[in-house]
Amino acid sequence: MAVMQNEQLRRLFTPIQLGGVTLKNRIIFLAHWTNFGNNHGYREDGLASERLAYHYIERAKGGAGLVCVTQSVSPTGQMGRTMVNAHDPRNEQVFRFMTSEIHKYGGKVFGQFNHCGHTSCMQRPPLLYAPTQMPGPHCYVNTKELELEEMEEIKRYYVQAAVYEKEWGFDGVELKIAHDGLLRTFVSPYLNQRTDQYGGSFENRMRYPIEIIQAIRAAVGKDYPIGIRLCMDEFTEWGYSWDYGVKMAIALEQAGVDYINSDAGCFSNYNFEIPNNYIPMGFGVYMAAALKKAVKIPVVAFGRINDPVQAEEILASGNADMIGMCRQLICDPETPNKALRGELDSIRHCVACSEGCGMVTQQEGVVCVQNPAAGREKRLGIGTLKPTVEPKQILVIGAGIAGLKTAEILAARGHHVRVLEKTMQIGGQMLLAEKIPMRAEMGEIYRYLRVRLQEMGVPVELGCEASVETVRTEKPDAVVVATGSYPTLPVFERAGMPVLDPRTVLEHFEKIGQNVVLIDRIGYWQAMGVADSIAALGAKVTIVTDRLYVGVDIEETCREDLNLRLAKSGAVSITSHRLKDVDGDRVILENVFNHAEQTLTGVDTMVIAQESRSDNALYRALKQEALCPTYCVGDAAAPGTVLRIIFEAEELGRKL
Repeated sequence: MAVMQNEQLRRLFTPIQLGGVTLKNRIIFLAHWTNFGNNHGYREDGLASERLAYHYIERAKGGAGLVCVTQSVSPTGQMGRTMVNAHDPRNEQVFRFMTSEIHKYGGKVFGQFNHCGHTSCMQRPPLLYAPTQMPGPHCYVNTKELELEEMEEIKRYYVQAAVYEKEWGFDGVELKIAHDGLLRTFVSPYLNQRTDQYGGSFENRMRYPIEIIQAIRAAVGKDYPIGIRLCMDEFTEWGYSWDYGVKMAIALEQAGVDYINSDAGCFSNYNFEIPNNYIPMGFGVYMAAALKKAVKIPVVAFGRINDPVQAEEILASGNADMIGMCRQLICDPETPNKALRGELDSIRHCVACSEGCGMVTQQEGVVCVQNPAAGREKRLGIGTLKPTVEPKQILVIGAGIAGLKTAEILAARGHHVRVLEKTMQIGGQMLLAEKIPMRAEMGEIYRYLRVRLQEMGVPVELGCEASVETVRTEKPDAVVVATGSYPTLPVFERAGMPVLDPRTVLEHFEKIGQNVVLIDRIGYWQAMGVADSIAALGAKVTIVTDRLYVGVDIEETCREDLNLRLAKSGAVSITSHRLKDVDGDRVILENVFNHAEQTLTGVDTMVIAQESRSDNALYRALKQEALCPTYCVGDAAAPGTVLRIIFEAEELGRKL
């Protein structure tokens, strides 16, 4: 473990004043959509749930100086039915509990208010409001142009929400003029086409959000912090850029706000709203730096900041006053406390895969690939892992992600654990995943687990293939089999080219020719990541899927960036077709709807991505021998995603 002096992160852990509130450090858990706005599974619109409260309490427990809680601010402004309504007095009990618990850990909590405007993700969207009628970019439902009396009503809801939350223990408010929402459409030169006092000139476009700020200020007093989450750059061909963002920040400072929380992106380029691992870490810092030169109030940096050392450097360079972290604290809520203690190697870093947290747009609750406790904090969060009352000798067979995660939890509970791995490397399929272009960060998943096992003194023995006889000799109290899975391929007797599975391709790029057909029967990274890898080598790639589009099961922001890369490489997609036959260098396809055939010629390599099979022969043999309690986890139980496998490993480790 790397041990450092706190002084090396001095700026990060220096208190800062926002209005009348002092934050203990410069780390902010950014507001984000959780889909936890319901109780006990009942979809009562906008009710704060116990699950939501524990989610935010966990980040204060982990050391964040400020926790921001995203909320809808009027009945017409919900992003989705599971978004919490700030204006609903029925939320008092949950919010009072949440704020008091956050305060116990020395944290502060702000409510972030948003009216979603035209950007609703409801399955059956209600009437959508905007400055002007606009079926605009990424808005497929037309909008109602807000009338003056409706604008006044929404303003009253903003004020009522602020009054409620001050009474319920919130330490400040943050207004969202970022990503999605009504206020961003008002400040947008493109989206706001009004011709009255709220449109036309820059001053007119800023008038409505400034009126709301002033109304809130009058209601809560001069010392109650009011901040702005501000979209600095819409990153579109039609939208505004960061210089306009700076101009808005100056106007907002003059209106009396206490800080600017910088941000970028919108629904028309969702990959910047939830930046995936195609987007470089710290990509938005230059915007915060521009703000620092223009305003005197504190500025928050954003943009995939997941390393305390990186955060300290941003502060030291004068590019920001505070650091916004969202997914990093979802992935590892204890990042601040670990950094304060000097335990940098023990921090579990977000890999920006978006495969858990990015699914909020599908009305799914926030989860995390690496952190099974995300969204389950009350049951699995900090302090819930109880020591075993009966330490056992447990043998874990396989050092892929499932085996490593199970071993981590078992050892943390006090069991005596050994891990046997038949190859000379740990990591399993993550070793292949990190070979895919722009996905090298996926290796962080096994890196963290390796560090954790080293910290706890768990031996991982490489080049050691376990057998029934191994278990008979070792006499463990229990065995966990995590032997993974193996790929499958159909047999084509007349094929005149190599037929390969994705794993073989990633291990042996030299087997790839120049005219490659990839048959995607999965719709996930096994196919699309390999297609990207092949295209990056300069080969001609044709992707064939029986789905309506390629990469159907990949999270949408990653899929968007991946398809952009493939398009630039010249890759071709053929959808709604399945493989019918192979004859020499000819691949015969069949349309899934009308059964019409299409033939691809001159093919020199075919790659088929289809379901794997569990490598569970050892598990079955051990169960038959009944030498000791034997468990199966990960792909060895059923091939699946990393998200599912790590969760199941956590559960198994807690059960034994």
